[in-house]
Amino acid sequence: MSTSTRRRTSRRIGVLAVPLLLMAVAAAPTPAISATASSESTGPATTPGTLPWETVRLQKINLPSTVKNAAAPAYSKDGKHLLFFANVVADPAQNPDPDRGPLHLWIVGADGKGARCLSCGTNEPLVGEAEQPGLIAPFPDGKRAFYGPYGDPRVLHCAPSLLDCRTATTYKIDTSGAVPPGGLIPPGGAVTTPSFDTGGATSPKLSPDGKYVAWSNFRTDSLLSMVIGKLEFAGDKYVVTDPRTLNPAGPTSPTDPDPRPWSDSTALFEFKSFADGGRSVVYVQVGGGASGNPDLWKLDLRTGERTRLTAYPEWEEDMAISPDGRSMYVGINSQRRHYFDWAGLMPFRGFFDASWVGAMAITQVSSSELRSCAQFASSLLPGDGDRGGKLVGQILAPYDGGDVRETSQLHGWPIWSPDSTSVALSTQSLTTLGSAPYLLVAHLDRAPGKPQPVVSSAPGPWAPTPQEYHGALGAKTTVTLKGLSSGTVTVKYTASMTATQPTESTATYNGYSDDGKSFVNGTQVVKRGGTTVRLLDDLTLRGEHIGSLKGDITMDLKARPFQISGSQTAAFDGTTVTGPQPLDERCANIREMLPRPTALDVRAQRSGKAVIVKVTSAYDGAGADEQGVDRRPVRGAKVTVGGDTAVTNRQGVAVLHPRVRQGAVDVDAGASFLPARVTLS
Repeated sequence: MSTSTRRRTSRRIGVLAVPLLLMAVAAAPTPAISATASSESTGPATTPGTLPWETVRLQKINLPSTVKNAAAPAYSKDGKHLLFFANVVADPAQNPDPDRGPLHLWIVGADGKGARCLSCGTNEPLVGEAEQPGLIAPFPDGKRAFYGPYGDPRVLHCAPSLLDCRTATTYKIDTSGAVPPGGLIPPGGAVTTPSFDTGGATSPKLSPDGKYVAWSNFRTDSLLSMVIGKLEFAGDKYVVTDPRTLNPAGPTSPTDPDPRPWSDSTALFEFKSFADGGRSVVYVQVGGGASGNPDLWKLDLRTGERTRLTAYPEWEEDMAISPDGRSMYVGINSQRRHYFDWAGLMPFRGFFDASWVGAMAITQVSSSELRSCAQFASSLLPGDGDRGGKLVGQILAPYDGGDVRETSQLHGWPIWSPDSTSVALSTQSLTTLGSAPYLLVAHLDRAPGKPQPVVSSAPGPWAPTPQEYHGALGAKTTVTLKGLSSGTVTVKYTASMTATQPTESTATYNGYSDDGKSFVNGTQVVKRGGTTVRLLDDLTLRGEHIGSLKGDITMDLKARPFQISGSQTAAFDGTTVTGPQPLDERCANIREMLPRPTALDVRAQRSGKAVIVKVTSAYDGAGADEQGVDRRPVRGAKVTVGGDTAVTNRQGVAVLHPRVRQGAVDVDAGASFLPARVTLS
């Protein structure tokens, strides 16, 4: 198993027969033919009305031999071209190490024709890792591209257009307009001393209308603050004006009795993408009401309303909702692989997650080497998320056993084709840690979708300026808060994000409950000092749900490779996990732990002269306790019987009229699933 030593107790998942769906066929069927069984578990769909599994066809777009490390593709405005980063090997004598050479912005047709470098003449090579060098997004005018490494975004102007770029100019983006003057934030809310904003422009993204940018800046009162601002051209550069903070509000004063702002404002946040034509944004949050669980959220920019999209107790991050809103790409997904559930399995409200989660993430994914050993895989979920953790993401490009693995895409909305039928993927070599010399695209066997209208991404009046925002991590106080239903938690805030001397923050829970059904007791402690962060948990959960969290973990960020020691054991409703797995063990077993194609379950039955075939598949490990099954029909699977071919509908059913009475039923459902064959007799 991945990052945990796992024990199952309590209930087991049974194997249930799958009833045959007879689509508009009234005749009574003859006895069913023999069928292969899924290697997972058979049973009815997890959630009625859930989108079916998709049939995914992978396309490799080959590039000229002079192109190395073709990384991070994004769709152009017309959907017929891909923008991407790559090394240029023009003269091997001058560039003896092409895998580490300068990276530039390229374009190629979706059919693989016409590859050419757009930024080579601008003398603006990228400085970044070849695997994930930065971000790309096309402007709606078709003449400009937002691109660049993290923290140093820029805009490429092409004349007359990106598709016919005869002259190119690159302009830097001055991000200082998103930072308060001098980085100083005056006291306010529960924070009685000044805080500081040091900028950073982490993971910058362009709005669909091309008029706004958003990213995450580093702050001492919240670690990362999500900031959105207007993007304006100033003649020789772009500037950011009118910045607004998108984090949840902090407490209004040192005596604010509401536990939610104390908790929510101390979670770790990172901006991810725009959605809904620009009306919404999506971000990752670790903390708040789900301590230790990296989840995806959506924020309505006009109203400030927040919606939790994922609740599975694993790491989910880097995402993009399709232009039509029906599907969600999740780039970092460790569902079912027990990579991070030792932190997020037991649900409870945390009060200073950012003070330890940031350090934890650095020890896990802060370099290509570390990411190459992470058990992540890109997956597909419905646009409204995982339904409280009940649904599991479909793996888009399972590992095939070679040197190249599919890895996370970070661009957000530009990875989707405008008609929502294709997703541009990124790759990583397990040996060189660079990217493959080709581009990878996942095509979904679905009808084209209509994009949601592009609207302004201007935030409503609810969004404060950076100077007006105050997160509770900047507080130096002890406060006792009542649960939303019952009990109390006493929180001592002292572990400043810039502390050089040893500090300690504690949360002591006494029957704390937000729902009146489950109750938390015990302590959580974070000790910080210099380059060391230590997390100590001794918590129990009783009531409707039973669980515990016991651990002592130290993260040392003094020098690469960053060190992590100790362990933590989490239990919830009969599932127990322990982690994190040591890095050397994780790297040694990575090829075995990466997801492979999933088995199909095929059921076939005659009805008169027709053969009715039902195709489903299932992922186990679903649910908040990781003991459920997510079974769904497979749409778009190709079914062949005696030379007759049909494709399954959204119920996973195909009806055929073969000329033969006996033979084989062959099913091909694309890259996510293993081909299947059953005997027709």
